[in-house]
Amino acid sequence: MDGVCLCVKGVSKSYRGKKAVDGISFCLAPGEVLGLIGTNGAGKSTTVSMIATLVKPDEGQIIFQGEDIRKNPRPLREKLGYVPQEIALYESISGLENLKFFGRAGKIHGGRLKERVNASAAMVGLTGEMLKMRVGEYSGGMKRRLNIAVALLREPKLLILDEPTEGVDIQSRNLILKVVRDLADRGVAVVYVGHRMDEVEQVCDSICVLDGGHTICSMPLKEALGTGEKRQTLEQFYNRIFEGIKE
Repeated sequence: MDGVCLCVKGVSKSYRGKKAVDGISFCLAPGEVLGLIGTNGAGKSTTVSMIATLVKPDEGQIIFQGEDIRKNPRPLREKLGYVPQEIALYESISGLENLKFFGRAGKIHGGRLKERVNASAAMVGLTGEMLKMRVGEYSGGMKRRLNIAVALLREPKLLILDEPTEGVDIQSRNLILKVVRDLADRGVAVVYVGHRMDEVEQVCDSICVLDGGHTICSMPLKEALGTGEKRQTLEQFYNRIFEGIKE
């Protein structure tokens, strides 16, 4: 994991005079999966929206491959895959038609489009028969998997997943977590927003814990969990952090 893919430096964002994010900082290397965790309203979704260039920070810098995205967002947009909490698909058409539509919107055409559609669908376990189905007939897990496939069409160098296993069956959940690790093994940097500590512990290399828009801690996962007799689960570590804050 040589070098740095993404660096968030002292980023803040306010809405109606109230800070949703206040001075958050963390860095991410190629092939690293960062777990962004915290309570509801901690600032997780606002943070990833700023990284995805959907929301402009009020303060701070977001550096992608050496480029400040506030000044020049284009390099990031061309190499970013973003999977939001809400399903972003057209339910009245098939899975295949969705992939082709979003591929063309991303300026992928011809043989390259066919290649990327097939590869992206295969990676998330969507077969040819599944792709022929209208998305409105999909299960929640299939929709989540198709949503991820859309984000993979342009072979992103940075992938943002905002609670990608919400409302899915166990088979889809396990497949999605495997996809995350497979992508990291290929050198993709991943920001994984989740609330299930067991999932974060399973797929992430590092964590950034947010509370009230602030960074509470940011460290390698192994450092948080410890070793030997002192080893703890991520849920235990997380709970102890917030017990300490209350005290």
